[in-house]
Amino acid sequence: MDQRRFWGEEQRIQKLQDKKPVLVLLSAQIPWDTFLPLVDRGYSHERKSNAGRKRINSLILFKMLVLQ
Repeated sequence: MDQRRFWGEEQRIQKLQDKKPVLVLLSAQIPWDTFLPLVDRGYSHERKSNAGRKRINSLILFKMLVLQ
C-alpha cells in the first residue's frame, strides 16, 4: 500500500468528489431537515453532568440509523 503524501491529498479528494459518492447523492435527494422535529422529540435526553463525551447530533444519529 502506498504511503500518502501531502501533495497527493488534494488529488485524492478531487477524485472522490468527481465520483459523486452515494452519501452526496442521498444528501441531495432526501430532505433531512423535515425529520428534525420528530427526531428531536424522541432524542430529548437531558445530561446529568458535563462529564464524558458530548452527545451525537440527533440528525446525524438518524442519518447513521438510516444508512444501517
